[in-house]
Amino acid sequence: MRDSYLFKCFVVVFLCFIIDSTMGYFLPYNYTKTGITIIPCLGLMMFSLLVKTIDGAERYFFAAICGVYYSIVYSNSLAIYILIYCLIAFVRSYIVKLESFNLIESMVFCCLTIFAQESVLYWLMWITNMTRYPISSFLLMRILPTLIVNLILSMGVYWVYNKVKIEVE
Repeated sequence: MRDSYLFKCFVVVFLCFIIDSTMGYFLPYNYTKTGITIIPCLGLMMFSLLVKTIDGAERYFFAAICGVYYSIVYSNSLAIYILIYCLIAFVRSYIVKLESFNLIESMVFCCLTIFAQESVLYWLMWITNMTRYPISSFLLMRILPTLIVNLILSMGVYWVYNKVKIEVE
């Protein structure tokens, strides 16, 4: 039973990543860093909600696999997303003690997770001299639009999360 639930969680997060990719074609992404950039984060939001429903070591296995998938498919750095996803699993499991969220808590938690991930990535790119994108531009042109769009999308993620969670209970 638990293995089938873990597999279902992988499938749901994988589908959210695919929807992210599809939405990415229709949302603004400015390679020159002079306009608005919006990054859909359905996969990250679904992962951050579902990870609490997975027990023990399977939680970190789930986090590592999701991090590896995201790293291979969407980014150029392997280790950082594995660490970020495992850190989210740790925070969701041991710091945020709520077993389940209501809609507002879910929206806030998802936005905080996205903000934290984007901030860590920006900081790592800044200290490794991969970007000189000013922080004010980063906040206004990437973080703010991304958070607003994902705040709206988080309502749909919450609805799907409740459907997946109910089926295991």
